[in-house]
Amino acid sequence: MIDQVFVVGTGRCGSTLISNILRLHPRIASISEFFSFITDLGCQVSTAFPSHEVDGVWLWRLISTAWPRQNLMIRHDVAMDEVLYPFQGGGAHRFDRNSGVPAISQVTLPHLSGEPDALLDELEPLVCALPNGTPGTLFAQLFELLAVRQGSDVWVERSGGSLRIAHRLIEHFPRARFVHIVRDGRDVALSMSKHHGFKMVLICFQLLETLGVDPFVSMERRWEEDMSDDLASLLPETFSREAFLDFSTPPPLCGHYWSGEILEGLSTLDSLPKDRLLTLRYEDFLTDPAQTISRLIRYILPADPGDEAAFVRRASGLLRAPSTRWIHSEEKARLQLEDACQPGFSSLSARGLQW
Repeated sequence: MIDQVFVVGTGRCGSTLISNILRLHPRIASISEFFSFITDLGCQVSTAFPSHEVDGVWLWRLISTAWPRQNLMIRHDVAMDEVLYPFQGGGAHRFDRNSGVPAISQVTLPHLSGEPDALLDELEPLVCALPNGTPGTLFAQLFELLAVRQGSDVWVERSGGSLRIAHRLIEHFPRARFVHIVRDGRDVALSMSKHHGFKMVLICFQLLETLGVDPFVSMERRWEEDMSDDLASLLPETFSREAFLDFSTPPPLCGHYWSGEILEGLSTLDSLPKDRLLTLRYEDFLTDPAQTISRLIRYILPADPGDEAAFVRRASGLLRAPSTRWIHSEEKARLQLEDACQPGFSSLSARGLQW
């Protein structure tokens, strides 16, 4: 039986590094950003986790759809750095910025294969043939297909910001184990404030609050006359790259967001037995890589981690020197950021995690 592991975090917490580290291990199928992209940056979570049974055709439609938010970003040249599909044209690749890129092809498949289009074609009949089951059952079967294909003993799914859906993952994957990656919230907030994906999520929240409907789903524009010109320039039909880049995401706002994710996420993870949760600090990967990578790999492959020393050496090559950017902020901004992050730090401190 293929083992199941999730890496969860707040987003901008260093979890992408974990996916890249795990991809180096021949017995681990590193499933990257699957839930981020099939939920259209977390804005369609309920669509991916319905309460009724689903089938393989449903799953194929979900993963092969070119969802609107992420493809709007691709079309206007503000795609997230995480996107790996070579959509900018050239070569024999099937999709480009005008056609749109399927959700599973944006990161998950190119992270696993140098030929994501061929892998997409290979998966279609296999996925469509899956029998009825819960969403979690079908997701697990898809991940097993990918793991078996490359001879792996375990699959590890990691999506940015997945701490927000940890309760759904625990519910739908009752035997899965979890790795929680935690990073200094002040550095997370600074990184969030510059990240295009996080900016798009905040824009979508503001549009929904103003219009009362999701403008990516409904064409109702009842309150459009009351919108500022800047916000109107972020509607899907009038989207402006310049307005997107100018949209402000202040670090203290991101700090409050981080604290909220931490509070909710820790409350959820507290429900797990101790043997199903490993918590690691991102900073420890940078300051003590050998020990931290060893803890990670022994947890994921407890029976036999393989040539651990060789893997640690390879994985350590992906790491960079530690840096703490928030400390260089001017005093007023630093104090505002620390105040915003304090609830999250207090919750982490109560569980023995200090900065």
